[in-house]
Amino acid sequence: MSPREQWEMRRRQWEAFNRWENQQPPVEREAADILADLGTIWSWLPPDVREQDADPEKLGIQKMRAALALIKPRP
Repeated sequence: MSPREQWEMRRRQWEAFNRWENQQPPVEREAADILADLGTIWSWLPPDVREQDADPEKLGIQKMRAALALIKPRP
């Protein structure tokens, strides 16, 4: 199989996955469960990757705080 054929096959697989994912109902999950999943994924990363700071200026945190500021708290 040529690299182009491999690329086409992978592209078709992703298209099929995206169609399937769009048809799935949203799943309500507790925040604690989501954080536990993130912690697990973080633990799978090699130590050298975990030690690197991919966002030294913390732009991602700034963007998140700006987005959260737009959300009005519920009464």
